[in-house]
Amino acid sequence: MDGRDEIDHMLGQWSWASYDLPLEPMAISKRIQRMSRRLEMLAADSLAPLGLEPGEFDVLATVLRSGPPFEVTPTWLSRSLLISAAGLTKRLVRLEGRGLVTRRMDPQDRRSLLVALTAEGHALAEKGVTVHAAAVDALMSALGRDDRERLAGLLRELLLSQEDEPADRSV
Repeated sequence: MDGRDEIDHMLGQWSWASYDLPLEPMAISKRIQRMSRRLEMLAADSLAPLGLEPGEFDVLATVLRSGPPFEVTPTWLSRSLLISAAGLTKRLVRLEGRGLVTRRMDPQDRRSLLVALTAEGHALAEKGVTVHAAAVDALMSALGRDDRERLAGLLRELLLSQEDEPADRSV
């Protein structure tokens, strides 16, 4: 193996171009895109034995990570997951139909709903988080600890440079 990946070969194909292309940023973005696709496939493959689709898992895991009482507003969920209200509603209907979440009126604000994990949803979310984390850890094992930390820091810096405002972390 020559240490070159598919992106290196793709960028080499641009050698014919007479115009100046910013190949370094292109290389970074293409590698992030490819890794994103691999992570999506990894999520689907690792969660399928649990009967979960990645989108459903995202909802369950997000409610789980909110901590006790494992109950959040749909608005907070959609912002946290970066999906539309309609997309979230579709996921919630499926999860509620499977007995993994419940929705009820917020006693503090009768105009709002609360989404909560059921006991079965809580157990499945915990199992899913464990299985998915182990799969991601195995994938990332190609990098040493220092490289992982450096990569996480660089990606954080890039993401922060694109944020308009800090995320609302209130539940």
